[in-house]
Order: sequence, then structure tokens, then C-alpha cells
Amino acid sequence: MPDKKSIKMTFIFQSAFEELEKLEECLNSVEGYTELSEDKQYEIMLVLSEAVTNAMEHGNELDSSKAVKLNVTILPEGMTAEIYDEGPGFIPSELPNPLDQEAMLREHGRGWFLMKLYSSSIEWDNEQKCLRISF
Repeated sequence: MPDKKSIKMTFIFQSAFEELEKLEECLNSVEGYTELSEDKQYEIMLVLSEAVTNAMEHGNELDSSKAVKLNVTILPEGMTAEIYDEGPGFIPSELPNPLDQEAMLREHGRGWFLMKLYSSSIEWDNEQKCLRISF
């Protein structure tokens, strides 16, 4: 990460899966991101693609007239991402555990688990309707 003051960039995605194709290019445009190891870039890309996909699919219900906003902030101590959608929000504690036997074969439900696994911290801010992820 650069030793400079914080760098903040904002990206807007319409709620359509094709928009996800722009995510890697957006991240590569953030100063300091391409200096990270390939493994760290992969982890960040995985987490943010899950977060943006969930915002599109569950928050905005794939309504292409609604947007998902991604704020990326690079600080000397790491990177933070904030994801906003136009949905009502959710309660993370009510998400099913993807490691439960009955959940193992489901097609959905692993995103939150993966995001927690590959990030330093993840939290839902219900007041701002924002998912905040740190790396």
C-alpha cells in the first residue's frame, strides 16, 4: 500500500450481472492495488465480487434501474471497501450457516462465509445501509 494519505475512489454499477465485468478494471485503477501480491488481489476481487453480486441480486433484486455504489479507500494500514445498494438491508445473524449439513448442497448462501474468511473484518451498518469490509 502507498505511504501517502488515504486514497478514495467511488465506482457505480447498475444491477445487472454483466456490470461485474468492470470490477477488476475498477480495482486496477486504484493507486496501490496492483502493487499487492497476486494472492491478495485475488482475495480482494473474490470478496468484492461477492459483495457487489449480493447487493445487485438481494439488495436491488436485479433491477437494472437501481445502482450499487462501491467506495474503495486505501490507507497506509490497508484497504476498506463500502458497498451500498438501494435495498432494505439485512440481518447477518439470520443468514444460514453454509457449513450446516442441509446447506452444503445449496446453490447459494456461501458468499457471507467467503467474505468473512478472506477479509480482515466485515460488518453491516444498518443505519447507513452499508456493508463495510476491511483488508
